[in-house]
Amino acid sequence: MNFKNLFGLFKEHGNSQVIISPGSRNAPLVEAFTSDAYFQCYSIIDERSAAFYALGIAQQNDKAAILVCTSGSAALNYAAAIAEAYYQGVGLIVLTADRPKRLIDQQEGQSIRQENLFQNFVKASFNFPASIDRGTDFHYASRIINEACVISERAQKGPVHINIPLE
Repeated sequence: MNFKNLFGLFKEHGNSQVIISPGSRNAPLVEAFTSDAYFQCYSIIDERSAAFYALGIAQQNDKAAILVCTSGSAALNYAAAIAEAYYQGVGLIVLTADRPKRLIDQQEGQSIRQENLFQNFVKASFNFPASIDRGTDFHYASRIINEACVISERAQKGPVHINIPLE
């Protein structure tokens, strides 16, 4: 998957602050952001701390920060800061790497039900197609990113979630 081209859409919306909670599943996402000098990337291992750091950056800049984590229960550690962002009207764009759908509920490590994980505390929740290599799926993923950026910055700002299943 070519996330570098896809994530260029964040540039077009002026989203430059990226807070990364590194892991193995989200490595392709991390590489896409860190290989582009436009993005100011901060690596914070502890997910809860990373999420509150992102909240602070978004508040200070009055612009949605991008928050990136690996799959499984790691994403749950973002919940408290996402709830704060929701009730404070602060834009966050939360990207969670995920296992392929066929591996969910199959006793695979680092796999939980991540679709709509933050449904009570986000303005919108999206799930990328399983593969974005084909033109139609790439176009759909592009629409998701554009919509997420717009929703996070509306008059009633708030967090949005994009779940990204990766092989």
